[in-house]
Amino acid sequence: MSGQAKPIIQPSGKQGIPGKEPRLRELLSKRGLTTGEKIVLWKSSELNGSKFPPWTSPPDASDFQCQTGHAPYLDNANFRLSQTQIEIFDCWRRPGEVLDAPDTVQSLNPTMLADEKTDLVQDITSDCSVVASLCAVTARNERGHSNVITCNIYPYDDILQQPTLSPNGKYILRLHFNGCSRKVVIDDRLPVSRTSQTLHVIDRNNAALLWPALAEKAYLKLRGGYDFPGSNSGTDLCVLTGWIPEQLFLQSDDIVRNALWKRIFNAFNYGDVLITIGTGALSQNEEEGLGLAGEHDYAIIDLKEQEGQQLFLVKNPWSRGTVWKGHIYREDTMTNNIKTLADLRIMLETEPLSPGTFWMSLNDVFQNFESMYLNWNPSLFRYREDHHFNWDLKEASSPEGTFISNPQYEIRSGTGGTVWVLLTKHFTSVDNTSDEVSEVTTLKKSPVQGYISLYAYDNDGQRVILNDGPTICGKYVDSPNSLLKLDISPKQAYTVVVSEQALPRSNHSFTLCAYSLAGLSISQAREKYTHCNVQHGAWTLATAGGNASSQSYHCNPQYSIQLESASDIALLLESLSKDFAIHVRLVWAGGKQIHSITTRDIVGDSGEYRERYAFAEIRKGPAGIYTIVCSAVEPGQLGAFTLRIRSMSACVVARVVVDNAGRFVTEARPAEFTPGNDRLLARLTCHRLNRISMTARPYVENSRSERSLQSPLKIGLEYGRGPSKQILAVSGNDEYLDGSAGIRTTDVDIQPEMCQGRGVWVVIERLGSFGPQKSEYVGVELLSDAPIELSDWHIRDGL
Repeated sequence: MSGQAKPIIQPSGKQGIPGKEPRLRELLSKRGLTTGEKIVLWKSSELNGSKFPPWTSPPDASDFQCQTGHAPYLDNANFRLSQTQIEIFDCWRRPGEVLDAPDTVQSLNPTMLADEKTDLVQDITSDCSVVASLCAVTARNERGHSNVITCNIYPYDDILQQPTLSPNGKYILRLHFNGCSRKVVIDDRLPVSRTSQTLHVIDRNNAALLWPALAEKAYLKLRGGYDFPGSNSGTDLCVLTGWIPEQLFLQSDDIVRNALWKRIFNAFNYGDVLITIGTGALSQNEEEGLGLAGEHDYAIIDLKEQEGQQLFLVKNPWSRGTVWKGHIYREDTMTNNIKTLADLRIMLETEPLSPGTFWMSLNDVFQNFESMYLNWNPSLFRYREDHHFNWDLKEASSPEGTFISNPQYEIRSGTGGTVWVLLTKHFTSVDNTSDEVSEVTTLKKSPVQGYISLYAYDNDGQRVILNDGPTICGKYVDSPNSLLKLDISPKQAYTVVVSEQALPRSNHSFTLCAYSLAGLSISQAREKYTHCNVQHGAWTLATAGGNASSQSYHCNPQYSIQLESASDIALLLESLSKDFAIHVRLVWAGGKQIHSITTRDIVGDSGEYRERYAFAEIRKGPAGIYTIVCSAVEPGQLGAFTLRIRSMSACVVARVVVDNAGRFVTEARPAEFTPGNDRLLARLTCHRLNRISMTARPYVENSRSERSLQSPLKIGLEYGRGPSKQILAVSGNDEYLDGSAGIRTTDVDIQPEMCQGRGVWVVIERLGSFGPQKSEYVGVELLSDAPIELSDWHIRDGL
């Protein structure tokens, strides 16, 4: 499976007379919405002080009638202007007033139909992406296809197939944003400048053409005003036309240039794709040298294949914008010389290029532009299904590397095939404060507000916990749209996961749309684990025990889990701190505190320590009672955590009470095994009935020191000496064990009189058959109900 889309096979229609092509078949989701989804769409209706209800039907002609004695329609929305715009702003005027102003060359009447070839440009308003979008649509119209913007401007003449002038100055546009088609109402007043600069889009060849300025105004109304911080043309075209946006990063190694050309060339000529391109950041020297503006969107208004060249006709929508200063070369087949094409009109047989328009080869586009935006005709597909949802990142944000709280959906197709999945983040109101926009910054984009992407897993529609190993995933984009393309086998289900990086920690609303040629179904991803338990804890000064080689490992927070029947188990430990790595382990310990661990006790763990989260999944864990240990990599690392325990059978989880709570802790002097010595003893003394347990582990001077003990070890408590001695307690069933994680005895009762005469002895032994040639040290800790005393360590051969 590839991240690049397969070529679209079926074109939507053929070329015809400009403006006379029948309206394209509208592709709608037929799925009924839940109450929650209706609430999502309704709450997304209010933006920047205006309401944009979902579209229900075309408006009635009476909406545009001029009532006797009533003034023309007035929209009270606040269209914000930047400080630079305010400095040249004069007033708001109706189109007739603008065209018949005293400073105009001739009096003109507003019109919705262009007499000449359109040449739309922006000036001081920073909406290059919007104007580039309008240019791409008008160029498609002039190539013989219907105008996919004007068909949604009302009042509309169905016979002439074009919008008409509104008698009362009111216009209603159908735009596509925040999950559905919406009703945008504006008046026809336009901002007028006191200077030669303009505050709205104009047509240099058709000064009276009105609809581009109305479409621009409607779009800027929902985005907050003419003080527009910038966008990208793929997003803007999606809003203006409803066409599916796809963003390609031209510097990516994943893109094969010739394959991309083949994919877009026929679709472009069929009118099934609109193309715009955008530059990245450029220095002033680079801008002057290339003739290109940095962070600026351009429209593609034509494609040609000529003499082996793959050529784009590029339009700069800025009225004072320069053109590319490069050259297109071709090989003269007669002389085998490379020559500059001095006259492109001869080669391409086109009329003279309008200002700001230039030809570029495919390779030059890749070299000089950062992104290509493709907006695809949704009528290429037969089926569409929409889902709308909220994602509150204040309450349900997943740690980096996990998808535990991410929205996830199952996508299934009975017949299989290609499915396009589009994630759209809904617009929200912009801040009331805005940075000043000057002529220098009119081309710049708005600040990045986080990134979104989609991941897909061949996971039978089950929820995904980690983001490892996706079948396919999209690139993270800072635009509101992310598109992912899947090739689904018949009756196979995928899990599609919504992902984000650096989005504000607030509530966000989204829409997920899936398009296909065959039927498909989308539903919430299924939770594999039917039972979930969440525990909140912390590593404190008393419980930050460190990793398994630490002497204080047993102090770490621990939980008991009782499974009623055999089940898969998933443990996800999430740290609220990025400063240290963590680990989670499941062991057979009867739900009691862990003091020592052998390899055979470990049921499963999360492997290497890693930052932010640790995950362990155990297959078919038998019924029983286990102990879960949560640890940080170093002792003394403090912080809060969340432990999520998932299972397929009912389970009971409880915090393990530390068995040294309320007990006396006695740390013995480190025991030193010198070369040739494998057994050490220390005499224990107590003065009242006592319950005692012991733990031994390699001794390290501090957390950064290496442990010296390498030999297997056991520890025990003996009563008396010689052949008649009695073993009171011993670790590991009297077997030598790896002591790296600590070994422990069970509790045993000691009478005071036992400490007299024959005495009670703490005995440590190592398996010394390999004859260590250096000293090894062991740390010993005793827990008791009452104070005890322990002598120094002694060597007692033969005991």
